[in-house]
Amino acid sequence: MKQEIKIGTRGSKLALWQANYVKSYLEKNFHDFSYQIKIIKTTGDLNLKDNLDNLGGRGVFVKEIQNALINKEIDVAIHSYKDLPTKNPNELEIISVSPREDERDVLISKNGDNFYKLVSKSIIGTGSNRRTEQLKILRDDLIVKPLRGNIDSRIGKVLNNELDAIVIAAAGINRLGLTKHISYHFDFDEIIPSPLQGYIAIESRKDFSLKSLFYGLSENNDKFIAKYESKALLLLNGSCDLPFGFNIRNFNSDFQCRFFLKSKDNVYSGSEILKKENFDKNFNNIIENISSHI
Repeated sequence: MKQEIKIGTRGSKLALWQANYVKSYLEKNFHDFSYQIKIIKTTGDLNLKDNLDNLGGRGVFVKEIQNALINKEIDVAIHSYKDLPTKNPNELEIISVSPREDERDVLISKNGDNFYKLVSKSIIGTGSNRRTEQLKILRDDLIVKPLRGNIDSRIGKVLNNELDAIVIAAAGINRLGLTKHISYHFDFDEIIPSPLQGYIAIESRKDFSLKSLFYGLSENNDKFIAKYESKALLLLNGSCDLPFGFNIRNFNSDFQCRFFLKSKDNVYSGSEILKKENFDKNFNNIIENISSHI
């Protein structure tokens, strides 16, 4: 009888897509095991009214899943990496990441208008303070309102004329095959994405004996970028209640780092090229500069 590996996930369409993506990878490459997906409801799923920042921000979609891991009810957990809290339980660790999907934010609008053709006072919904603050910089004549719910319900608010537009991560839209709804892709110089946006994280207990099954899910470049975007969050203590964007991308043979931070008093943003040979030093300098503005 094959050993069964239990995969924990939320029950949304996107979460199930991500869990099945990892499950398919395992089934294709490791035939000596069987795989079962177990759906776990989280605080973020049960409370769809309150703003995520009021619920605790990062972590509201993962706490119950992490508890299931610790209690050995599941063997691995599949998360949208950007949903994970900065510090996780000592018993757990991230063992792998997926290839990165498009990490940009996108606009879905009522009439298919791009962002700069929206009429003044148009109402835009988004669930992110990071997006809200950057949208205000791009166009202060628009009205930005908080928005919760799964991808279908958010798009539905546009299609049902409850909102003029929404801003949402491209990754989920792409993975669910909903790209026909996209009206505009925000460039990295317009809206800097959340750290780790577009990555799927695979989490396990530190004593889990089959971690090696997941190592080939992505290339070293994805693991490298995910490692440093995660490190940025850790060193900045998640920027807690502050709107924060941080993104690393390949640039020729080096890397380009973009960052955005809105503090109480001002906005700090920028873009720097990080040479491979001095990456750690230059990365730490960026983190120190951002820290000085918190």
